Amino acid sequence: MTSISKKRQPSTARPQPEAPARSRARDPKWSLIDHLSRQLRDDPPKQKGERTRLRIRLATAKVLEKNGYLAARVADITNEAGLAEGSFYVYFKDKTDAALDVLTELAEEFNLLQHEHVAEDSAMAAIRQANRHWFAICRNNAGLMRCILQLGDEVPAFAQLAQRSNVTWFEVVARSVLRRHPEGALDKNDVLLAVHMLGSMMDELTRKLIVYPEPSFVKLLTKLKLDDGGLADAASVVWFRTLYPNKKMTDELDGAAARIARWGGGT
Repeated sequence: MTSISKKRQPSTARPQPEAPARSRARDPKWSLIDHLSRQLRDDPPKQKGERTRLRIRLATAKVLEKNGYLAARVADITNEAGLAEGSFYVYFKDKTDAALDVLTELAEEFNLLQHEHVAEDSAMAAIRQANRHWFAICRNNAGLMRCILQLGDEVPAFAQLAQRSNVTWFEVVARSVLRRHPEGALDKNDVLLAVHMLGSMMDELTRKLIVYPEPSFVKLLTKLKLDDGGLADAASVVWFRTLYPNKKMTDELDGAAARIARWGGGT
């Protein structure tokens, strides 16, 4: 991170996540607020301006998580940070600028996590790990995930960023699927289309379960005794059956995931 001068530094002038972020992202209890809090407490930037900027970023994350993007105010952020309101504008143009900065880091953390799980030896293991961690990160950052939807509607630049992030991830998954099939067995564009559809399923499940809980869906999950992990496993069966229809599923499954896996005599 560059030193902060009296002129406001653009919010994009922060470093990319360092290598240790990969092991950090694997923590199913990971949350952006906890991460920023630990950074400020245990490894604060040496420059005073950088520490102030980090305080504002942490305060922004807390306000967004609690109040949502639409209700958040710059005054709420500076009160949370214990700073004068004028200090905010040294580092960020407005609340949208600060929100973009914070929510972009959340998206980057997820991308790091997903890239790790593609490398799993078993296709089903990779899918399960990725889907379980996706729900876990969403659960632990539910308010921020809600803000991503709100901000995407209001700020086209962030909507485009989120879309690019999704496309990058879908392409990584598609390449992984193609590598696990004989060369030339599948058309890459067909695989990419299937991954887009499956990814959209996960987005909708996240919306109905975590971001804007849908009572009838939550009631169904309760009846099925499915927690987030169980739902991730059930969704992973759909992923696996779609992407690897001729492969045998050897992973141990429970509940609805196991029953769905047995449909049509599947194992």
